[in-house]
Amino acid sequence: MSSSVSLLPLVGVIPPFLFLWWAERFERRVQEPAPQWRYRVLAAGGFSAVPVLIVGIALSAPVSALRDPLLTFYEAFILASLVEEGFKMLCIALLTRGALAPRTRYGAFLYALHATMGFAVVENVIALLSAESVEALTRRFMLRACLSVPMHLATGGVLGFMTAKGRFDRDSLGWPIGFALAVFFHGAFDALLYGVDRLPEGMEGWRAACATLALALPIFGIVALVRFAKRLRALDSAQQRPHRSQNSGANSAI
Repeated sequence: MSSSVSLLPLVGVIPPFLFLWWAERFERRVQEPAPQWRYRVLAAGGFSAVPVLIVGIALSAPVSALRDPLLTFYEAFILASLVEEGFKMLCIALLTRGALAPRTRYGAFLYALHATMGFAVVENVIALLSAESVEALTRRFMLRACLSVPMHLATGGVLGFMTAKGRFDRDSLGWPIGFALAVFFHGAFDALLYGVDRLPEGMEGWRAACATLALALPIFGIVALVRFAKRLRALDSAQQRPHRSQNSGANSAI
């Protein structure tokens, strides 16, 4: 790629921030965690791309000895999904304590979305840097904007929803189930994309099925994310209502 367009990969930051802005608009009344706190988690999610890369290189040694379908399973569910979701979960666990701890379910949900979009920003830029031409960069940008970034947001939504439930609702299974679901859906998405490239000739029908499912998973995930957001908002509102009633009663008594 020529030096005149060397800054073009930076457009990779646009889709994650647009999706994050959209997700934050679900509930305009939520003012916590404060934006500067949320963006610390976003920055940590971005920096986690470095250890993800290092661990990924360390775990890639067995790849040469594997053949499909084990190769696809290992690359999709271990090298990509388990490692990436694991470091996102680590960011959330380490940076949402003490003063940074969310005070509402929806706040915990937002933390997870910021962590996962921070990683998506860095991953997008790295992916676009390797494009050989403007045309290749444009195609890769569109694919990542329409597939990879929504999938990251969706897995972050699953993780955030279960983490929020586990933190505030003792009857919930909490983050372990959210982490397992995020790893599963992320891995399934990557495995489907690998299937489109790796299935042998004569299996065009299976390739089409893999492509269709790979497209459907992010859409399903975004729909689920919206439902998660509504559910958490409803639970937070229901919990805050008795406090408002108690405060009103106390003021009346005074």
